[in-house]
Amino acid sequence: MSEYSSNQPDEISRSDIQNVLRDSRLPALIWVILIYFSALFFQLPILPTWFEFIMFTGLILIHMLLHGYAGSVVDKRPWIYFVMQGLIVWGCALFMPNAHSVILVSLLTALAGQSIGIYAQRKQVLWVCTFYCTLFSVSLVWPRTTGDLPSTLPSLFFVMFFVIGYASLFYKQVRAKLRTQSFLRELERAHRKVEDLTIANERQRIARDLHDTLAQGLAGLIMQLDAVDAHLENDNIHRAQEIVQLSQTQAKRTLAEARSAIDDLRSYSAEVIDLSKAVEDEAEHFSHMTGIRISTQLSIPHPVVPKLIFEHSLHMIRECLANTAKYANASNVAIVVAARENVIELKITDDGRGFDTKLIEKQSGSYGLLGLYERARIIGGDIEIESGRQGTKVSVRIPLHQEDTDL
Repeated sequence: MSEYSSNQPDEISRSDIQNVLRDSRLPALIWVILIYFSALFFQLPILPTWFEFIMFTGLILIHMLLHGYAGSVVDKRPWIYFVMQGLIVWGCALFMPNAHSVILVSLLTALAGQSIGIYAQRKQVLWVCTFYCTLFSVSLVWPRTTGDLPSTLPSLFFVMFFVIGYASLFYKQVRAKLRTQSFLRELERAHRKVEDLTIANERQRIARDLHDTLAQGLAGLIMQLDAVDAHLENDNIHRAQEIVQLSQTQAKRTLAEARSAIDDLRSYSAEVIDLSKAVEDEAEHFSHMTGIRISTQLSIPHPVVPKLIFEHSLHMIRECLANTAKYANASNVAIVVAARENVIELKITDDGRGFDTKLIEKQSGSYGLLGLYERARIIGGDIEIESGRQGTKVSVRIPLHQEDTDL
């Protein structure tokens, strides 16, 4: 009993009590049925009268009924349940005088063990045991009891001590099982939440990829077609043909990027890629397509970086260049990529027409800026956008972990 009291909380929740009683209901009912037939056997050779048999059977049925609905009875006042059950057991013993000791010892000790599953404090369990020992002592002076009842009193204490110890272990296992089931349910809820978040992240990723491939490519084609239309109106057919050829190249490039994005969605590879070469190629393509002068300053001792960092860094550079071409009306663009002290720094600067960053961020259609912030967050980086009359500057700091620098 001391072990039980030292390991139990001061309070047991109602749900725990209901679950414990539900799990112990079947063993308790089987035990009562066994004691019922054992009492009839020990009553022999003196047969009980029909009145005694009916009363004994009726009280046993009430006793079993209370076991079956113990959860409802003990919900608010558990002591009422144990008092009622004790008096019922005492009444059963009175109608079976020869089986008096069997009924009292077996059923009262079972109830004492059940009190451990309901009460968390040792003091309350001791009160239940004291009450049942008092009922047993009162039975000693009952005229119809057999003479061997006083000799059974020591057995009551021994059996009750044994049952309480066993019940303590039993209910600990029951509560451990209930806690495990609760943890499993919480784990399932957490797993479903992770799945929902994964789906949401994948949708955001698809939206970013669509914007950075198809949307940007189509926007570039529209700009070039507008230029073709303007040149045709001015009978500048030669320049219009050049732009059409550039548009064909742009369309092929956009298609290739879209296919690459689809391949990335189907299977993600942990390969590493040369960031310096990719930035140089992107700058050359941008200058060729727009005619805007662009300079690159690359300072990366180990230009090979993990694909995740490469992918998001290159997409952020593309987004900045696309915004410059569409909105800034800039003449010069500078790209700086530097790696120092486990950090990669990206800086994209133009001398074009600036914008109000706070106003743009609040607009519902500013998917490009939203994509920049999302990509920086995914790779654990920080992004800062400065814009004014002198142009726009986008700065990104991306941390490199030790395993990344060892590649």
